[in-house]
Amino acid sequence: MKINSDLGYEPVTYSELTQDEAFWAGCKSCVNYDILMSKERKNCMCTAMLYDPKDHYEPEETKEFFKENAKGFERLLRFKQWKLLKPFLRKDKGVTNSNGSKPKSLFHYFFHL
Repeated sequence: MKINSDLGYEPVTYSELTQDEAFWAGCKSCVNYDILMSKERKNCMCTAMLYDPKDHYEPEETKEFFKENAKGFERLLRFKQWKLLKPFLRKDKGVTNSNGSKPKSLFHYFFHL
């Protein structure tokens, strides 16, 4: 149910669902099918959910939103990169290897730089 809610489906009562036989044929493989049919498709152990595309943003609206807020998103991205990569980018001052060069940071080992 959580995944469906995240995708935009909303819980509804069974009276809001269609009475089309092709729709209900999808329930035949469910373990609760007998319960559904005994209650005349008015109640079941499953949660009835519908998706209404009118309630969700169109791709054009989303694209406009990102264009309007591009500076804020870029700033947030730079902050996250700085905050998450900060431990890997620290400078090792005064420490040298046997060959006289500075040791590579953990960041260099992970990303082979």
